[in-house]
Amino acid sequence: MKLSANSKWQMMLCCLSFCFLLTETVEAQKFKYSIPGFDADSLKESFIVAGGSSTVLRSGQGEVIWNNSLTSYWLALHQTDQNSPIIDRFRATQFISDIYGFYGISESAKWDVGIHIRYSRTRVDNAASSSMFKVFNSSGDLDALLEANPGGAIFDESIGDISSVGLRFRSAPITTDPKFVLNGGFAIKTVTGEEKARQLAADRNTADIGFTYYKGLNNQTYYFLGGTFQTFFPASGVNDQYLFNTSVNFSLIQRPFGDKWTFYPGLSYSMAFKPSQAPSETSSLIRVNEFLFAFGGIQYAPTTNYNFFLTGGFPLISAVVNPQQEIVRASYSNFTLGLRLGL
Repeated sequence: MKLSANSKWQMMLCCLSFCFLLTETVEAQKFKYSIPGFDADSLKESFIVAGGSSTVLRSGQGEVIWNNSLTSYWLALHQTDQNSPIIDRFRATQFISDIYGFYGISESAKWDVGIHIRYSRTRVDNAASSSMFKVFNSSGDLDALLEANPGGAIFDESIGDISSVGLRFRSAPITTDPKFVLNGGFAIKTVTGEEKARQLAADRNTADIGFTYYKGLNNQTYYFLGGTFQTFFPASGVNDQYLFNTSVNFSLIQRPFGDKWTFYPGLSYSMAFKPSQAPSETSSLIRVNEFLFAFGGIQYAPTTNYNFFLTGGFPLISAVVNPQQEIVRASYSNFTLGLRLGL
């Protein structure tokens, strides 16, 4: 069949258009996995913000993350409610050290399995002006103190123990977008003794499910989203109430000097609630506390196999349900120091 001149030109234009679209598709796929600092190799090996990894490992790879968080604030006690005079102030301090270990089990970087060990330490000082670092002081005969003060606060003594151990997982369910990661796990309390477990807030087993996602805005700026839903389960003989906690966070990640230095200012919101046990309550769930934090962090990665990070936060909103208690925002400090090691 003989083609007219117009038909030849139309076929040529179709061929050129197909080649152009094919080239653009290939380039788009290359760009998707070639964001500077987040390519197919470093995506799986180096990106971590504030102790939370945003990726899933390849089969045979391992990762250890060690987070150490110190939180301290004044707790004001009011006469009747928060509009009434303050009758006393205490300093409450908590130190939490989390060790996570992950191992990749999927050649396509789809699944990680891991373990989680938490060490908790707490202290309530009768003098609000006390140093937060007293939480690391050694204590006397804690068993006698706990036995002598059932259900009450222990003042001017530091209490610490391994509070939970658990199993973790991470998954990248969307093949075309490995930047979206699901994570979750289950942990059991390990503290023996009802009073000690209550003092350490380690009196229930927990389960959680969450997600992380990041997207590049340009070669140096990215946004990072995360969210978690956590359930605290009643523990026999210690605490018979459920507790639920939700949290979301947003970070604007900056890498102005290449991959070694990362800066990440952001916001974090959390709210805890529990089932109502009073017939007069109009809702089946009641709010326990609510926080909105502004935070900022810095991370240094000498190589793609390990990095160090420091994060500090300050509450913009801090609300607790107990009308007689108030967290004094001006006194609040929170710091997290950690490292990540790729194996």
